[in-house]
Amino acid sequence: MTARTALAALFAAALAAFVVAGSAAGGGLSSAGLLAPASACPGSASPRASAEAQIRAVACLVNYARAREGRSRLGHSPALTRAAALKGKRVASCGDFSHTPCGSDFTSSFRQAGYRYSIVGENLYAGPWGRVSARDVVSAWLRSPGHRANMLGPRFRHVGAAPVRADGLLGNRASVVWTATFGAPR
Repeated sequence: MTARTALAALFAAALAAFVVAGSAAGGGLSSAGLLAPASACPGSASPRASAEAQIRAVACLVNYARAREGRSRLGHSPALTRAAALKGKRVASCGDFSHTPCGSDFTSSFRQAGYRYSIVGENLYAGPWGRVSARDVVSAWLRSPGHRANMLGPRFRHVGAAPVRADGLLGNRASVVWTATFGAPR
C-alpha cells in the first residue's frame, strides 16, 4: 500500500459512523459553529492530557455542540464508556478499523458492558498516538455527516467515550482508536 493510499484509507476509515434503530438528525450550524472554544472544555486541546481528562473533554465537546443545536445534554454512562473501551480494544486486537471488528456483532460491546438500550450509535476515529487531542477528534466527527448525526441525535440520552492504543493500525506504528458511544436505555 502506498503512503497516499494509506492516507486515503485512514481518512475514509476515520469517517465511519453507525447507528442502530434509526437515524439521528444533524443540525444546521457549520461544524466550526458547533465546536466549543478550547477554554470551554478543560483538557480538550492537549494530546498529552490524561485519558480521563480527554474522555471528559469529549463529553463536554459533544454536549456543547448539542446545546448549540438546541438538543438536550447527554449524561455520562459508565456502561457506555466500558462499551467504547471494549470496541476500541477489539479494533486494536484485530487491526480491523470497523464497527464490527473480528466479525463481532455491532451491539456486542454494548451488551457486554451491560447497557440495556432502545437505541445506540457509535463513532470511531483513528490517528497517531499522542498527537491528536479530544478537540481534534470531535472536530473531525463534526465535519462528517454520519458522526455529526450521532452526536446530535435527539433520541440519545447518554454518552461514553474511550481512547485505546492500537499499534500497527492503518500502518501507523503507534495509533489511537477513539470510540464514542451514544444510547438511550430501554
